Amino acid sequence: MTLLRAIPFSLNVLWRLAIVFPFMLIAIFVFGFIATIFVIIMSFISPLVAGVMIIAFAVGASVLPVIVGARLGLQAKQSSMRNSYFGLMLPAIGYGIFEAFCVLLIIGAGVGIYLFATPLTLEELTRLTDMEPELVFAQLASVNPVITLSILWVGSVLIIGLRAALLMPLAGASIGMDPSGRPHTPFFGFGSEFGSLLIVVAISYILSTFTVPIALTVSYLAGFGDAITDELAQLEARPSVGTLELIGWETWAFVGLCLLFYIWAFSLQSAGGVLAYMNQAEEFSDQQNAFDMSMDAHLETMSASKPVEKQVQSEDVMELIRSRMQQKNR
Repeated sequence: MTLLRAIPFSLNVLWRLAIVFPFMLIAIFVFGFIATIFVIIMSFISPLVAGVMIIAFAVGASVLPVIVGARLGLQAKQSSMRNSYFGLMLPAIGYGIFEAFCVLLIIGAGVGIYLFATPLTLEELTRLTDMEPELVFAQLASVNPVITLSILWVGSVLIIGLRAALLMPLAGASIGMDPSGRPHTPFFGFGSEFGSLLIVVAISYILSTFTVPIALTVSYLAGFGDAITDELAQLEARPSVGTLELIGWETWAFVGLCLLFYIWAFSLQSAGGVLAYMNQAEEFSDQQNAFDMSMDAHLETMSASKPVEKQVQSEDVMELIRSRMQQKNR
């Protein structure tokens, strides 16, 4: 089952992705710089749309780590590559824009349904963008908790499902090749093994959302959680360069754990996409082998029947010659 195999295989992707992560951050920074320009321009037109675009571009930027992780996972599976690392940038941007557009549609539909089902106006909803996320949720829930929770739940499932459906196409794009061996076809395998990959992506999103609490829990279990709390309190009380000298290895270990869990979240998605890709590649290989065997059997049958056909043709020719000789003799 893909779900059970994805977790251990994600560890195989994790250490590879951790090595190239600094270079990937540079590419994400460039993507974020371009997105920031669009958000600033849109903020003058509509702050609400600008806020939605921030969420959409954040989702789109998360495609790059997944597609790089998928390439590393397929390399671990000894798959051949049809493109270079530079060559996967274009499909990463393309799939990222597609996913960002779909996220915009999902969020826009949710906002439209909320405005239709509640007395809140668009102007009042726009003012909420200046609040903290916790306050925004509390305000929306106070208007109509059922509608708020329903839209949030359905929207989250749709966004998670969209990423799950894209995992196998992202794996194919990462090496520029479909499971059948042909050059990558956009969206080939969209929705493959959707059920298992939906759970994988949900676990990944939960892990990335609660990275800090999980890392802090691990730190306490390791025995240096109190030191981290004290050092972070000192840093918050005196946020200066000199205070950084007071921070010990415990806090740096905590930061490393947070980064490790964050990368692992992407590794889970990459591992799921790779396994789905390899499963379909095996299916294509089995179909090809079955076709080759059937063709071999057919050719053997044809070659075995040829001597019989030749013998029958020879007997017919001899019979025709005899009949003509008999006519001449008459």
